[in-house]
Amino acid sequence: MTTTYLVTGGAGCIGSELCSALLSRGDRVVALDNLSSGREEHIAELLKNSGFRFLKGDLLDPSALEAALEGVDFVYHLAANSDVKFNADEPDRDLRQNLVATQQLLEAMRRRGLRKLAFSSTSAVYGNSPLQPIPESQACRPISLYGASKLACEAMIAAYSNLFNIQAWVFRFANVVGGKVRKVGRTVISDFIAKLRRDSTRLEILGNGKQAKSYIQTSACVESMLFIVERAQRPYNLYNLGADDVVSVTRIAELVAEAMGLKQVRFDYTGTEAGWPGDVPRFLLDVAALNMLGWRCRQSSEAAITRAIQDILAQD
Repeated sequence: MTTTYLVTGGAGCIGSELCSALLSRGDRVVALDNLSSGREEHIAELLKNSGFRFLKGDLLDPSALEAALEGVDFVYHLAANSDVKFNADEPDRDLRQNLVATQQLLEAMRRRGLRKLAFSSTSAVYGNSPLQPIPESQACRPISLYGASKLACEAMIAAYSNLFNIQAWVFRFANVVGGKVRKVGRTVISDFIAKLRRDSTRLEILGNGKQAKSYIQTSACVESMLFIVERAQRPYNLYNLGADDVVSVTRIAELVAEAMGLKQVRFDYTGTEAGWPGDVPRFLLDVAALNMLGWRCRQSSEAAITRAIQDILAQD
C-alpha cells in the first residue's frame, strides 16, 4: 500500500534528500517549505515525479498547514530555524519557528487524526555535557535558544504522543554535512570556503580550533532516519544519530585548504574555546542504541567532511 508523506522543510538540505528517498520507494510525498533556507533548486528534479507535490508555505500559516496535511498518512517534521547562532535582532525566532510551529503542526495532526510523526531534533539539546560520548539518557542543559527550543519541541511531542496516541520518532542529529549546503556562514565548511575565496593567504577560525564534533553525511542521515522509523516501534522513540568519532575545526580547515589547492594558508584563531555564544565546543554522541537497532554509520566524521567539501566545490 502506498503511503503519502508530508515533509516539512522539504526543500532543505536534508528534507530534499528525504523526499527523494521516499519517492524512490514508490511512496507519495508532499513537501512544505517557506524557502527561508530551503531552495527550489534542491527539488527541481523531484517536481518531474508525479508522486511529488511542492507547496510554498509556512507552518505558522493555518491555511498552508491544512493544505499540506490533506491526504497525508505520516509526517516528517524537519522545518525549523536551522541557525544555532543567536540573532539579537530577532530574539524570538527560535520560539516561533521551532516550538510554536511544532505545536501548530501537532494540533493540526490531532484534529485530523494523524498518528505518526518523525522529528529532527539536535545534539544541541545536551549543551556542554560532562559525559562524552553522550547517551540519550544524559540530562539536557542547552546553552543556546536553538537547543532550548528543540528540547521544548521534544517535550511537546512527547506530551502529544502520550495524550493523543501519536507515535513519534525523535532524532538528535550530529552535525549533518553535504553538497546542498547553505553557501555562506551557516556551516563551518561553507564559511571556510567563502573566506578562502576572498583571501587565499589567511583563514579566520572562530574559537581556538580545538572544537571537536561529530559529523554525518546527508545521505547517511536520511538512511538512518528511515531505518529507525521502520525498526523502532515504541509509542515514543528517541535516538542519537551520527558517527562514533569527532573531527576538530582545525582539521576541517586543513581539509578545505587542501581541497582548494592552497598550501600556505595562515590560520588566525579568535582564541575563545567556543566559536560564538551558544556554541558547544566538544560533543560526541553515544550511538550505541542506534547500533543495537541494527544501523551503523559507515563513514567517519572526517570522511563525511571530506566528501562534503568535494561536493560543494564541484558545484562551481
